[in-house]
Formats: sequence, C-alpha cells, structure tokens
Amino acid sequence: MLSSILRGAAAGAAGATALNAATYVDMAVRGRPASSLPEEAVEKIARTLGAGIPGDEERKQARETGLGALLGLVTGTAVGAAYGAWPGAGWRPDVLRGGLAASGAALVAANGPMTVLRITDPRRWSVADWISDLVPHVAYGFVTAATFAATVRKRRR
Repeated sequence: MLSSILRGAAAGAAGATALNAATYVDMAVRGRPASSLPEEAVEKIARTLGAGIPGDEERKQARETGLGALLGLVTGTAVGAAYGAWPGAGWRPDVLRGGLAASGAALVAANGPMTVLRITDPRRWSVADWISDLVPHVAYGFVTAATFAATVRKRRR
C-alpha cells in the first residue's frame, strides 16, 4: 500500500507539472496574466493564523508567490498520493476513469479551500475563467492517471 501511495504522489507531481505547463501555454497564447489567487490564499491563511509574512513589500510579495506555487505542488502531490491509495480501497480505474476522477479531485482540492476562504466564487466565473481552470486540471488528471498506470507492474500468468 505504501508503495502505491508513493507512486501516486510521484504521478501527482508529474500531473502538477502538466498543470503548470498547460497554464503557462494558456498565458503565452492568450497573453493573460498569472492568477493572483495562490498569493491571496497565502496572505489570507497567514492572516487567519495570526502569522505575518516577513520582509518589505517586495520580499513579502515574492514569498507569497513562492508559497502559493508550493501550495499548488503540495496539493497536486497529495491528490496523487490519494490516487495511489485508491487501488488499496479496491478501485482500480482505467486511465480514462482515473483521469476524470483525478481531474475532479484536483479541482476540488485547489478551488475548495479558496472558495471556503472567500477568495473566489466559482459561481461567478465567466466561461473563459472556467476554461482557464478546467483545461490545466484535466491535463493534471490525465497525466497523473497515465503516469500511475505506467508504474503498475503487470502480473505474469
């Protein structure tokens, strides 16, 4: 079981890389700026915990950017680890079903906390906003599922 969870975490890290790549391609093609939501989440979490982010404004902003990106990587890796635990619970999806499930789990894991913290409200997103969010998460889900599937040893008969 631990091996499966670790392979899932590695697959989730690969998926997070795919998510980032899809996001950067979108930014390059459409000329859109990076989302400020990860930094806003870091700032709100720190404020909620009563912790300050040290440094002058420039260093504080750099730390928030770095911490926001790290939170994304941790989320992707954690969702991948959960994906790796699914076979132990008896669910062994093919890449299509697993990709869809991992995409949905990543969407909830990424957007759920920001919605709860009232940093964003997906009910108010435009179609373009949804596409900008869905496409990278779908890339995440399918790369995670395919990477995990590639690590599964086939039993010889």
